[in-house]
Amino acid sequence: MTGISVATISRVMNRSSLVTDKTREKVLSALKSSGVDTSEYEMRDTFSNLIVFNVPSLRNIFYSPVISSARIRIEEKGYTLFINEDTVNDDNIDSFIARMKRVGAKGLVLANPLSVDALERLSHEFHIVTCCETVPSSEFPFVNIDDRGGAYKAVRHLLSIGRRRIAMINGPEEFKYARERRAGYEEALWEYGIDVDESYVACVGEDMDYDTAKRHAERLLNLADPPDAFFCISDILASAAENAAVKKKLDVPSDVAIVGFDDTMVSHIANPAISTIRQPVERIGSSVADLIIGLIEGKEGINRSVLLDTELVIRESSAV
Repeated sequence: MTGISVATISRVMNRSSLVTDKTREKVLSALKSSGVDTSEYEMRDTFSNLIVFNVPSLRNIFYSPVISSARIRIEEKGYTLFINEDTVNDDNIDSFIARMKRVGAKGLVLANPLSVDALERLSHEFHIVTCCETVPSSEFPFVNIDDRGGAYKAVRHLLSIGRRRIAMINGPEEFKYARERRAGYEEALWEYGIDVDESYVACVGEDMDYDTAKRHAERLLNLADPPDAFFCISDILASAAENAAVKKKLDVPSDVAIVGFDDTMVSHIANPAISTIRQPVERIGSSVADLIIGLIEGKEGINRSVLLDTELVIRESSAV
């Protein structure tokens, strides 16, 4: 009746966001003329302007300002933003795709570390942008920061003030940011002729749990040759290291210098205030919004790969 392929009709009925409105209307019109009730389908189309932002854990406070910035831009453009807190991987990708279809997602912003295969499957059903998680050598649209360069700046700063036993509290290394920040940490040490000592490296989970980080810092400070500095990949982890040092009656920064990452409110209100690597969180959020909307609307010439720089902010925790 429509002259449209079975595969495309299937995409219409499965609510793929890749189908044009013109094609969708043609299929629905044919269904109605055949006596099929399409009211339920059309009711679910209420959220056809829906964009879903998927994050692994909202306990990681880094995501909050990014989401807020993205929401402002998305709503300005007439779209609706939903937040989905879920760990998505190859094992549960089918159920995730099914859920996104049920809510009628038009586009997805993805902050989970996903394989190329998982991203391929998602891209067949939705417009997608990865946020802070880039798959090397792939062509999926992304917004990211220079994680390696940021970590390098932090550790070079600690080295420049005479620290040589620099511990690192990292996140889970299935995340790109954790791998890249570790690479920047190692690069700076190697430039100073310092081998990486694995006993100085600790990891926490994706939620950046303060208590876990504090236990790691306490353990490290109790080593026979304890660190004289900490590089932590979030300000929450840095505040945990700082409190562990204070509990041990060490002076920050004289005995132990500390640098965090993100420049969240935590780094400002800590005592002493924490040096950190500032991420341009508002630009990350607005760039993600502009990119996903550009893809949905089929705009020509949009920048599909956005890489933003970071800035070292020196405060009391490393100002010696």
